[in-house]
Amino acid sequence: MQKKWIHFLIDPLTNEPLELKINSSRGGKIIRGRLIFQKHTYPIIDGIPRFVPKRFYDESRTAASGATKTGKSFGDKWREKTYRVWGLDDKAEFKLLKEQLLATLGVKKATELNKLFKDNMNCLNVGCGVAWSEYLFNRNKKVNRFAVDLSLSVETAYKLTKNISNVFIAQADLLRLPFRKNFFDIIFSIGVLHHTGDAKKAFQALCNHLKPGGLIGIYIYCKKPFLRELADEKIREISTEMTFAQCLKFSEQMTKLGKSLQKLKQPLIIDCDIPLLEIKKGRYNLQKFIYDHFLKCFYNKSLGFDSSTLINLDWYHPKYVSHHAREEIKSWFKNNNLYNIQFIQPKGWKYAGYFVSGRKKNKQV
Repeated sequence: MQKKWIHFLIDPLTNEPLELKINSSRGGKIIRGRLIFQKHTYPIIDGIPRFVPKRFYDESRTAASGATKTGKSFGDKWREKTYRVWGLDDKAEFKLLKEQLLATLGVKKATELNKLFKDNMNCLNVGCGVAWSEYLFNRNKKVNRFAVDLSLSVETAYKLTKNISNVFIAQADLLRLPFRKNFFDIIFSIGVLHHTGDAKKAFQALCNHLKPGGLIGIYIYCKKPFLRELADEKIREISTEMTFAQCLKFSEQMTKLGKSLQKLKQPLIIDCDIPLLEIKKGRYNLQKFIYDHFLKCFYNKSLGFDSSTLINLDWYHPKYVSHHAREEIKSWFKNNNLYNIQFIQPKGWKYAGYFVSGRKKNKQV
């Protein structure tokens, strides 16, 4: 952590300014220290401020709650030894990440990011994972880029961004962020809200930190077809209770199933609509048809086996996962004083989720 960031931080419990105590530093960065307001103390460990209970960063403690289990699952995922840093050395991964970021922010071309991220803006990435958007799409170094995550993925994020001067990484709960209300010009959260246990409440909490005129964008799971919903519910009753290693093995099996199905090139022809099962007549790739309508067995040849497995793991292991209808999500935006609401589903995302963005109204709007 750089010393300059203290001026942007507040105690998430009282909204009061924090005092910085430095225990050790190296190369202008604070490695160990504390952020303090009266009796509230938040440690800085390995360069990262920790605004969460100790059980989230002390792995010797038992993970008991759903939030802790979800956080630990993602921390384990991003630090899994088979995991390669997305987008740095793989064109397919870079393309996928760019597609997600552009859709989340409601723009069509990467060049439009330059118009969004203007000098002196404050931008927040919620549930940053390894902070890939901060090291891949950090076009303007005069923008303050804040990135937070509940999990220990922040340790990988910090390693990747510690030498990027405009990036701040913290371990924090999005319901108790260490930032002022109406502070951010841009807030985005990709694939996070549905893992919180209360996506509506989480979205509202983020909107409280958005400036009037500011842009917020999210990616969130949509409701699945009838049999896929049933299968997901029953399988996850078992898979969420597995250890990380057990669920990783199961996710590998699902990836192998998807890969095997992809080898079958004969198209599936459905002759008539089946409304109850939300199946439309048409011509389908068999693996995609089963994945969309019956069972999550993701496999993408371009991404490769390991990355495909982690996408399956992202679904099967976290304790909290929720699905949401388009009209429900639209109501969240309207009820939080947002306008210019855009829903985007790039090709192939129809049964996965929605990318939704909007702007917070000024008094004049």
